Amino acid sequence: GINAEYGSETDGLSPRYENYLFKDDQVKAFGRDAYISSRPASVNVTDMSSFHYLFDEIAYQKGASLLQQLKLIMDPELGDNKNAGESLQSGIVQYLKSKKYGNAEQSELWGILDSVYSTDTAGVTIENVMNTWTLQMNFPVVMVSKVSDSELLLVQKRFVYMNGDGQGSPDSPYQYQWFVPIKGKTCTLETDGAGEKFCTETTMTNYLGTDLEWIKPFHTLKMDVGSVDSVFINYNAQGFYFTAYSKELWDSLITNFPKMKLNSREQQLLLFETAQLVKAGYYEESRFGEILDAVVTTATDDYRLKTTVLDHIKTIHSADGDITGYETYIESFIADKLTPSIDFDNNTYSEIESNLVAMDTCLTIAPDTEVQVNNKMKECSEVIKGLNIDKFPDFTTPYYMSHLYNGSLATDVAEWNNVWDLYISPEKSDSYKATLGPILAHTNNTELVDKFIAATRNSTEIKKSNGPLILSRTIAPVRNEHLLKVVDDMVKNWEEIYEYFGDQLMSLSSYVQGVVGMVTDQDTLDRIVAHFGDCSKWPALQTSYESGLQKALTTISYE
Repeated sequence: GINAEYGSETDGLSPRYENYLFKDDQVKAFGRDAYISSRPASVNVTDMSSFHYLFDEIAYQKGASLLQQLKLIMDPELGDNKNAGESLQSGIVQYLKSKKYGNAEQSELWGILDSVYSTDTAGVTIENVMNTWTLQMNFPVVMVSKVSDSELLLVQKRFVYMNGDGQGSPDSPYQYQWFVPIKGKTCTLETDGAGEKFCTETTMTNYLGTDLEWIKPFHTLKMDVGSVDSVFINYNAQGFYFTAYSKELWDSLITNFPKMKLNSREQQLLLFETAQLVKAGYYEESRFGEILDAVVTTATDDYRLKTTVLDHIKTIHSADGDITGYETYIESFIADKLTPSIDFDNNTYSEIESNLVAMDTCLTIAPDTEVQVNNKMKECSEVIKGLNIDKFPDFTTPYYMSHLYNGSLATDVAEWNNVWDLYISPEKSDSYKATLGPILAHTNNTELVDKFIAATRNSTEIKKSNGPLILSRTIAPVRNEHLLKVVDDMVKNWEEIYEYFGDQLMSLSSYVQGVVGMVTDQDTLDRIVAHFGDCSKWPALQTSYESGLQKALTTISYE
């Protein structure tokens, strides 16, 4: 399917949405596609009983990410399309008009896009390029090094966790090689009248970036960038690949990072890909700390980038890592979000919710901020009340959010049950319940956790279609003790679970994949495998189960 926004004559996605797309779509796509248990984006369906597994992160998140990459390629200004005035947008409009009320093959889409795209690069057509991205799974990591004062050498390699060579993977018609579009930004330092260093605003360093070039399958790329001081590869984070920098290039990137003027998406990409490259053994662990420090010390007003940074800080803290030095950043984020001048008019309801949840989360990662949690959230509640926002569901919500980890809701059974009555009320909307669910899941009372788990199979309390996702996305991720309870329920009551949710195969598949994939110890994984075996007894769930196993095995191997 094609995102509906591409069906108009307008310019498609707004810059604001594109900044969000990286965290919401690309991160999920990378996470799902980095295992040998992934699948191609385009597959032939031969068994209709298991087609539901295709409605996953590969179809939606990777599909959206590949459209973003294709948009860059076909842009006459940013990409290498020689047909002025044509773009992905105009091609999609032609495609939808020509196929209106009819059916189409994938190759017909590529054919129409090729009719509005022209490049001087031999062998590059939209069909050739997109076949390597849609007819095989996974994605490349581009390893870049400096071979002279002005030349970079770029080499592609398939990226998969745990098994760098992808041993045991199915054969690929393209042997896990891609047409990789390469576009970057460079920095050449000069000195102003006050003696301050800055990056020159030339055609190589402004918003246009470098010219788009290609790494073709089974080829390397020598890229002439001139005499520059630092380089960033993957313009606007629109390429669906990771970049692994040599030590020389990495050091210069970190040194000149504040002057590089990388946008929100590019900084989010650097944070995410560095963490994954450390995990997969491409980088030393110290590199993640270096890029996190670089982003933290670079001023930004972008909310999504700030919450991305806070997510990474919270991950460090949850692994008992040292977060000393990040307190000022956390407090400044809270201060920014607790002013009456917040522009809520341009925010959707879900963003207001996520703002509040993120504020509480970042405050509670530091153990000495319990008083701050309550004081700041009360202040936040007053600010929101003063704005009289109709689309906010209930002004008691911020109060309960302030008790996510440290407050009385975590331990007080009576207060928890009061919120539970709101949660299971048929009069409350799904969006309202989606806010209260994570709050209820953070209880420290094991009996209340059991009550929440049991309710997922009681349609008078929780809508049947929501049950599997609440187990895997709301309860299990809270802490390991919650995950173990969900696993225990899965193993002990599997026949009941399968019978109850048997007509909810999409949600059930996501539940199996999610819960199994969160396991971090071998004993628990062995218990799951002892019960399910190869999952051949439940063929409709087999692909999701195998994907979860692969993710768990990868995590355990890196522990």
